[in-house]
Amino acid sequence: MPRCPGQDMRYWVPKDIATVLCPNCGAEMEIWKDEPFRMCRGCNCEVRNPNIKPDCAKWCKFANECFRSKRS
Repeated sequence: MPRCPGQDMRYWVPKDIATVLCPNCGAEMEIWKDEPFRMCRGCNCEVRNPNIKPDCAKWCKFANECFRSKRS
C-alpha cells in the first residue's frame, strides 16, 4: 500500500512529536503524530494524543487500511 505524505516519516518535522504528561502519575512521555494514544510506562495509564487530527480519513481511499494497521 502506498504511504500518504502525512504518514511518511520522511516528511515529519520536530513538531510532529508531542511531549505530554500522564494525567495519572505525571510522567513525561513522547507521542508521535500518528499514535492516537500510548500507554504510560510509569503507571500503565492510557494517554491520548492531544494533537491527532486524522482529517485525511474523511477523503482518503486508503483510510480503512491505514487506520486498521495502526490498531494492530
